[in-house]
Amino acid sequence: MFYFERRRLIESLTSTLKGMLAMHDSFKGWLEGSGISITEDQFKKLSQYLQLLKAKNEELNLTRITDNRETWIKHILDSLMAAPFFEKLNIRVADIGTGGGLPGIPLAILFPSARFTLIDSTEKKMAAVAEFCHELNLNNVHCIAGRIEDLAHEPGHREDYDLVLARAVAPLRTLLEYAIPLIHPYGYVVAYKGPEYISELALAKTAIEKLRCESPRVFQYTLPEGMGERTLLRITKKTVTSDTYPRRDGIPAKRPL
Repeated sequence: MFYFERRRLIESLTSTLKGMLAMHDSFKGWLEGSGISITEDQFKKLSQYLQLLKAKNEELNLTRITDNRETWIKHILDSLMAAPFFEKLNIRVADIGTGGGLPGIPLAILFPSARFTLIDSTEKKMAAVAEFCHELNLNNVHCIAGRIEDLAHEPGHREDYDLVLARAVAPLRTLLEYAIPLIHPYGYVVAYKGPEYISELALAKTAIEKLRCESPRVFQYTLPEGMGERTLLRITKKTVTSDTYPRRDGIPAKRPL
């Protein structure tokens, strides 16, 4: 009996190892096709992050995606598609509505010289994300639980970031009111959107004008293995934001610009 148990364990470990090696080669190939390169240590950290995320997901609702290949594509690869916007090394980045740490943690692994602030209003989620960063030894990440409507008026956050990231946070016209006050003039927001971004752009016209932004630049891409069309919108801020914005808690979502 011991022999058969041991054989099953060895077969299971061998299968897992083969799966990891196949995933490693596929993932690096996808990244190289997008002009992005990673080190072996970064791949290991990304893999470790996914393991931590899945384990914590049994306690908290951090992600609905649990299939291994799907998490690599829809979480890690999709998050890293913003890599070309890291034009300078020592930039300050805010990831608002980070949830389980996406896209902030994968990008913090890829860009260790950038300084990341991950923000979410749910304290339990941010406690979990802080644990992930500790386990991954990510010294370039700071985690905050709080409302963005409040943080965006505080010194040290208001107009202090070079780049704001937002993935699956809010419709664009609401998102811009949250994000634009955080960046300095000529900083920019990168919003992760799906293929139906055009309607959001049309509705965001007033917000873009009132918040004094340049017209958004649109970058489209397709995730591998038929996992969907995606869009990144880059919105550059032209000048200092009025103290009016963002309005108090809940108002940007209830009465968008």
